[in-house]
Amino acid sequence: METIKTILWPTDASESALKALAKAVLLAQQFGAKIHALQVVQRVPTMAEIGLAGTTLPAFDLPVYEQQLVDAAREALAKTVADNVPEEVETAIHVTTGTAKTVILDFARDNGVDLIVMATHGRQGLSHLMLGSVAESVIRHAPVPTLVVPYQDQNG
Repeated sequence: METIKTILWPTDASESALKALAKAVLLAQQFGAKIHALQVVQRVPTMAEIGLAGTTLPAFDLPVYEQQLVDAAREALAKTVADNVPEEVETAIHVTTGTAKTVILDFARDNGVDLIVMATHGRQGLSHLMLGSVAESVIRHAPVPTLVVPYQDQNG
């Protein structure tokens, strides 16, 4: 049996992602593995990309705004890890912009990940559908085994 040395835990900061983190922690403890916590901040489209080329917003600096989103996500992710991962489990925090499924798959390929542990669905409404498609895409295209942790709320 292969040894699991590196676990990727992609998160959208949802409650269901926390359930997946709990499973990742258990596996990391059993195998002595390192967890890579990865959060992807959706890139903000430019005015040209949304069909408003030539339109400007006064006093709005898109790169600065995106960096603020990344910084806030990094701070929140660090707190989540500190609150939910025992100190003896080595954990690295990664926050970047992009398309979630692409970033997750590229990270797994480029960083020697042995296992991906993620939630089936996270947020509600439209983002719920989008995250579901992220999980499905990762399952279909992941270069390594993927453990998908289902989320059951108290009503279901």
